[in-house]
Amino acid sequence: MGEFSSIEMEYIRRHHRQEAEENQCASALVKHIRAPLPLVWSLVRRFDEPQKYKPFVSRCVVRGNLEIGSLREVDVKSGLPATTSTERLEILDDNHHILSVRIIGGDHRLRNYSSIMSLHPEIVDGRPGTW
Repeated sequence: MGEFSSIEMEYIRRHHRQEAEENQCASALVKHIRAPLPLVWSLVRRFDEPQKYKPFVSRCVVRGNLEIGSLREVDVKSGLPATTSTERLEILDDNHHILSVRIIGGDHRLRNYSSIMSLHPEIVDGRPGTW
């Protein structure tokens, strides 16, 4: 599973348990960010505003209240092989900094796709950071 540190592997095992079934794949990406976890989480947790940190999103409209099971309609910027995506909020854990979204529709080829994002504090160049 790539070149991850032992602590990264532990968090991946703990928070990103995905067993790929037939005709599925799974991947993990670790990104180190030079910003404190509370700041990064304040952007990432916004299911209603993914365009704040996803540059390929041009617009987002949430149907209903912002809670587990909420749906959002996302418009994707031109140049990608899609223009819309319908997504459901699966997990929003403010204590452990975990966000999970499942794609349930749209004009793209993604089927049975879900994304789990977890944030963890670290020190980057002697300052608070996030991975």
